[in-house]
Amino acid sequence: MQGKQDDNVVFTFDSIVVSGGNPEALAVNLARQFYQQMRKQEFDQKQILRVATELVSCLTASLDEYRKKVMR
Repeated sequence: MQGKQDDNVVFTFDSIVVSGGNPEALAVNLARQFYQQMRKQEFDQKQILRVATELVSCLTASLDEYRKKVMR
């Protein structure tokens, strides 16, 4: 983040989860809200890509662990 520090972040996971029961729509809504909040906090494109990369890494690690358990 550059410049501006804001402790009053509007984004809360609960507010997005409550918004609907459709998992597909919820995933899209969560991703869009998260992106909007990063932009509001003045994340630049490089920082946003870093967040996306970290999310993919977490998912990959989780899938690798699942695969190891299934293969036992």
